[in-house]
Amino acid sequence: MAAYTASRASYVGETTKLLRDGFGVYVYENQFFRYEGQWQRGKKHGHGRLVMKDGTFYEGLFENGEIQGHGYKYFATSGCKYTGQFQRGELHGYGIMQYKDGTMFEGEWAHNRKQGFGVLKTGENSTYEGDFVGSMRHGDGTMIYDGVYKASNGDRYDGNWVMDKRQGQGHLICRDGTEYEGQWLNDMFHGEGKMTHASGIIYEGQWVNGYPVEMTTKMAIVMDTESLELTQGQTFSVKVECHNDLGEVIQDQGRELLVSAGFKYYPTKEGSALFDMIEQVEEKPIETPFGYSIVPYPLTDHMNTDGEKEAEGEKKEEGGEVKATPELEAPPKGDQGEEEQEQDEEGGEEKGEKEAAKEGGGEEKGEKEAAKEEGEKSRVMSPTQEAAQDLVTEPTTEDCAPLPTETTPLPPPVANQRTVDGTCEWSCLQLAPPPPMYRPFLAMEEEAGQKKSKSKKLGQSKDKSLDKLDGKHSRKDGRDKTSSENIMDEKFARPGDYVIMVQDVTNPVFLRGPLPPAFMLITLQKPKLKKKDSKPNSPEKERERWDTKKHIANMQRYGH
Repeated sequence: MAAYTASRASYVGETTKLLRDGFGVYVYENQFFRYEGQWQRGKKHGHGRLVMKDGTFYEGLFENGEIQGHGYKYFATSGCKYTGQFQRGELHGYGIMQYKDGTMFEGEWAHNRKQGFGVLKTGENSTYEGDFVGSMRHGDGTMIYDGVYKASNGDRYDGNWVMDKRQGQGHLICRDGTEYEGQWLNDMFHGEGKMTHASGIIYEGQWVNGYPVEMTTKMAIVMDTESLELTQGQTFSVKVECHNDLGEVIQDQGRELLVSAGFKYYPTKEGSALFDMIEQVEEKPIETPFGYSIVPYPLTDHMNTDGEKEAEGEKKEEGGEVKATPELEAPPKGDQGEEEQEQDEEGGEEKGEKEAAKEGGGEEKGEKEAAKEEGEKSRVMSPTQEAAQDLVTEPTTEDCAPLPTETTPLPPPVANQRTVDGTCEWSCLQLAPPPPMYRPFLAMEEEAGQKKSKSKKLGQSKDKSLDKLDGKHSRKDGRDKTSSENIMDEKFARPGDYVIMVQDVTNPVFLRGPLPPAFMLITLQKPKLKKKDSKPNSPEKERERWDTKKHIANMQRYGH
């Protein structure tokens, strides 16, 4: 007797000749599928709903037991939802797929894969519209990026695709204004192409793996010697070339360069007057290849000439207003007063000497008074006091006149320039006068003041009477020389070593970033004075120094 196995499948619905026909509900034997819908001759046919045990379901048309035609399917595992055409249970034809992460595809399908023309939206602004093969972008297409997918927000690519990557001829337009049109390979610039960068740089030529074949890697300042020697007030030019690693000139176009100057950085020492007076906030020193760091120094290509200053003075006089300028054509009031005082002292001194020869006691008194006066003037100051005096925070004895009410503003800086065929040049450059309280100069003056005070302590003379009287004229000549030097330093940069620096300030940066800066050393010297032929009775002849012994001997010789 044959064994009988009870079937676990169940059907509730209409039948015809013992076949499911009409509307009915069928639960499969494996308990995984459940169908509810139309039947015809024992097969699912017409509109129905097929539900799987994991929650996935399909609702739509059936034909001869197969999912066929238009329908809707929900995938429980991935959360995707598809509405469109089906063929033999597969996504086939036109349909719309909505993914759980918000991505949506609308277009042609073939055997559960995107095939043909379609529109893929991967974000709020990221959209691809073009051809697909095997669910990958392949063929002609347009991609607009949203900042998450491979490029910055708003970039647009029109061109060829191969296996989901940009390849072939294409045109990229970035939101910042950068454009590239040319060949692509494996999603990178490769082949012949032209890029117009947002910074202004233009490159047209061969590309390899996303970078130009002729890539600028460094800058070089064109010089005949290692350093440039100039005199105060002399102008100069700076020419820069763009080179590759082999030192060859690259036809770089549109790179923005900045030229600036710097002076040696002197770090302030703790405990010095400069350290106590200057704020802690300071500019970061810049490293140079010359073995020391620098801080910025004003550089200009436009200095006011004497003619321009005279024109400005005439305009001010016409308006009824005359303003003081720091450039002194005549000695200041304080210096004139000092010279008159010196002349009075010389006249009084000569008169005292004559009276001393007649009366016989005035010389010793005059020498004592002169020694007392000179002792007060030559009093040795402490290093801190002398450093503070050198910082120009208080007026010195030579500058007794009040400070000018208006100072001359610093000249304008040099404008940036862009490279043309790999070169860039600035002309008529000049080191401007130092700004007020320029830190490196203050530090140098403080250090010089400390050395000066030490030398004064060690070099005092035992015989003061003759040296004091004989030294009056020498000190006066020294003051005149120092005054002329100070005027030169006010009008021009001080003598010394300066550094010229050229920097790549291209913004936004181009590909691998800014180029390393280039440096040039400048040695600034004082102008050489022209020698004049001096005659015996010429006023230009240097005045002989006062000699007290010789003067007394002459008086005694002629019986005065």
